[in-house]
Amino acid sequence: MNQNGRLVYDVRDVFTVREIVLTGAELFHDECAFIYREGKGVREVTYAELGENVKAFSTYLNSRELEGKKIGVLGKNCYEWALTYLSVCAGTGIIVPLDKELKPEELQYVIDDSELSAIVYMGGMEDKINALTGDWIRLPAENMSDMIRTGENLLVTGDTSFADHTVDPKALGILLYTSGTTGLAKGVMLSQYNVCSDIVRVVRKVSVGTEDRVLSVLPLHHTYECTAGLLAILYAGGSIAYNDSLRRLTEDFKLFSPTVFIAVPLILETLRNSILRKYKNIKGGSAVLALQRRASDAVGRSNSALSRRIFSTVRDAFGGRLTRILSGAAPLSPEVYEDLERFGFQVLIGYGLTETSPVCIMHSDFYRCADDIGYPVSGVDVKLLDPDENGVGELAVRGPNVMLGYYKNPEETARVLTDGWFRTGDLARQKENGAYQITGRRKSMIVTQNGKKIFPEELEYYLDKHPLVKESMVFGEEGERDVVVTAAVFPDYEAVDERLAKDGITPDSPEYREKVREIMLGIVREVNEMLPSFRRIMKVNVRKTEFVKTTTRKIKRAAEENMTEGDNGNAAAE
Repeated sequence: MNQNGRLVYDVRDVFTVREIVLTGAELFHDECAFIYREGKGVREVTYAELGENVKAFSTYLNSRELEGKKIGVLGKNCYEWALTYLSVCAGTGIIVPLDKELKPEELQYVIDDSELSAIVYMGGMEDKINALTGDWIRLPAENMSDMIRTGENLLVTGDTSFADHTVDPKALGILLYTSGTTGLAKGVMLSQYNVCSDIVRVVRKVSVGTEDRVLSVLPLHHTYECTAGLLAILYAGGSIAYNDSLRRLTEDFKLFSPTVFIAVPLILETLRNSILRKYKNIKGGSAVLALQRRASDAVGRSNSALSRRIFSTVRDAFGGRLTRILSGAAPLSPEVYEDLERFGFQVLIGYGLTETSPVCIMHSDFYRCADDIGYPVSGVDVKLLDPDENGVGELAVRGPNVMLGYYKNPEETARVLTDGWFRTGDLARQKENGAYQITGRRKSMIVTQNGKKIFPEELEYYLDKHPLVKESMVFGEEGERDVVVTAAVFPDYEAVDERLAKDGITPDSPEYREKVREIMLGIVREVNEMLPSFRRIMKVNVRKTEFVKTTTRKIKRAAEENMTEGDNGNAAAE
């Protein structure tokens, strides 16, 4: 099928999560919907069983007088988490996914602000739940079987609350609290149509079917994982496997053999670097890697299957069936992108925010490229506001995926929403082929006294490319005469220690910290040589610990400890 000159797939429309659940039970009845570890074995849940569980658990919730109410879900990724989300959306009320990494006082704020009536919580969350106050209902997921059984008995005895429940697709259905990397938590109001329209538009250009399986790793309370790694897979009849610990990620790849992996760049960089280290540690491994890279480059990106055969050991390490990797939430370096493609994986980069349900621009089965985020998904309009002389402007988005607004915050809603256009706060430009590139965040942009603009993300890219740098954050500090461009750098201590060991210096040596600082200052000065004088880094903080991050592994730019911790140094050329 061809739409506006671009190839797309035929898909079915859905408007609510209820439709996804009920049509899934009909269309994919005996297919596997979920698979996960249970005891020493593996448990599978079919679409038919999922449909019955949703009806029963929703009926139970309604029997607790929760119909039409806001219900939170808290804890690790698991079937019970997914069942709660689906049941509330399909037959009870408004779902409020909660970040399990929040401190009790932060969680208390979200509970009070959202006016929750109940929370379903997974194992391991008991201490947090006990630290919270309020007269909301506490529902431990360890009792899920009993609650489902109660719901089944209610259905048998004539309870029709699920059958009678109606969902307004364009009313508030999902309430998510997000602070991103800066600012206070805001409640993003999404309708079920917001999310479902996004799913339908994404699968118009990315094929997903019953043979597909995703290994779910990212936290489900984030819209990215919940939409792409849960709802989109169920919409298409695929299956979802749950990884309960990153320490068992390698084991789970082999156990579950996913075809799709959804991740953030930090996870992908870690996996890629682990593969490269294994080659390095094998005698002659570096030569083999170079030969395989050349062979894969000769094959080209259009024949991923042949590339996977060239890198058969890498393919097998990922379970043998992995074909596609979806990356989002932060920029993926072109070096990591190219290596993953060489291994035979099609890497699709997506862009979006919670406020856009979330995907609004992405690669597709028909286009992907290392240095951009692709094109708007079908039915979504994009424009650049106030572009500068380089074509860089603030990205604005309009479409059925754009949020209803911020909960109980009309002022902030009015600030970012105008005539249906949502101001993302991200700066972008278009390439000659029309694809979009993100250049940075408007809030993080550094402006000098003479009006020069500096994008921290560009400087971070150069720093993070160095093999001795694990991660970095660039920001502006107020100086006596002008803003001081400052870099906080967290070294790759394993690689640094290996280098220093050649000179007989170990972490216990008295000169160790000073040598580490000298190495990092040298790297910064190398980067400065590539930059015009006004964009050069003048101050460096060398960190001893990782940056404080969000649960999608993005550095929190507003966290004071991310700007102050570390050994200081002057990066001006000597």
